[in-house]
Amino acid sequence: MEVKIIDLDHRGNGIARKDNKIVFIPKSITGDLVDIDIVKSHKKYDEGRIRKIISFTNDRIESLCPYYESCGGCNISTLNYNKQLEYKKNKIVNIFKRYLDIDINPEIIGSDNRYGYRNKITFKCDGEKLGMISIDNDLMDIDRCELVSDSVNNLYRAIRGENLSKLEKIIIKECDNGLILSIDGNMNIDNIKDMCLSIYINGDCVYKMEDGYINIGDLKYRVSMDSFFQVNSMNISRLYDVVTKYGEFKDSDKVIDLYCGVGSISLYVSKYVNSVLGIEIIPDAIVDAEENAKLNDIHNVDFICGDVSKLVDDNVSGNIVIVDPPRIGLDNHTIEILNSIDVDKLIYVSCDPMTLVRDLKKLDNYKIKDITLVDMFPQTHHVESVVLLNRK
Repeated sequence: MEVKIIDLDHRGNGIARKDNKIVFIPKSITGDLVDIDIVKSHKKYDEGRIRKIISFTNDRIESLCPYYESCGGCNISTLNYNKQLEYKKNKIVNIFKRYLDIDINPEIIGSDNRYGYRNKITFKCDGEKLGMISIDNDLMDIDRCELVSDSVNNLYRAIRGENLSKLEKIIIKECDNGLILSIDGNMNIDNIKDMCLSIYINGDCVYKMEDGYINIGDLKYRVSMDSFFQVNSMNISRLYDVVTKYGEFKDSDKVIDLYCGVGSISLYVSKYVNSVLGIEIIPDAIVDAEENAKLNDIHNVDFICGDVSKLVDDNVSGNIVIVDPPRIGLDNHTIEILNSIDVDKLIYVSCDPMTLVRDLKKLDNYKIKDITLVDMFPQTHHVESVVLLNRK
């Protein structure tokens, strides 16, 4: 079946029309003329796979990754980078118009590092192969991933050389001073110890040389295996600079940082304000956050470990609130509390535009003042949004 790609959806899939039906085609870009197979047919749409590119747009480039066409990770690597940013901006503009009926024109901040930027990656294992999940949900045996550094790829290849029969998956985190490895399942680690700062097997630390640290601006952060940290270390300061700009912080401000992780935003803005209170559910992250405050000699930040939805009632007493929730967004109770309290500003950091607009619609006591996009995920359809909200 020959089709013309007329647009990209918000997940980065090409969109075509055939016989009055929409067809979604991964790894295609707007302007391509492609020969496809239909791999799944649904009532309202079909899913296709490229057999051959007949002709292509001038916006198409060669992907650096030899596995790109099959891998389920990157999905817009054949789109030149300026067009990637344009696509991401237009996607957010369209989502805000469709679901909130508002017109926005956000700035988008790009990433200097378009490959090799990720500080965390997961490889899956079936007992024989260790690799990535394909677009068809199969396990792919790959030699390297271009989104991570040579150090991470070298460790990955060393693990591939071990007995994989009892291995389920591995997670590798890269810090400024080395690598942290987490193993689900079991394997011999004797040959890879000298490549790691620490190694966890099924959640237990079985080897530790030293803690891992990432430097952001003039701050140093300790990062544990289970703690959340933005994956693009080189662009984090740009993201946090947007939060700082939106805060227009004063010495008298009291900031509440919900879903604070290892305290990265809390500590980053602390020098501008009177105090910061961070709340996070992951115990290891709070341990890191408290250690990070000590490391940086910061004394006006406190942290509480617990579920935001259960702690938000009694602990939101500042005049500026920052929320950086996981992909699922805010729960209804937290939204209810945020609607009821009297704060000057709410700054919402989001990695998922669909849950973002859902939550913004429910935050009906606030109005959107500004939005900035930061590309933390080159080669993929993902983009980080920072929204400034004021009380109505």
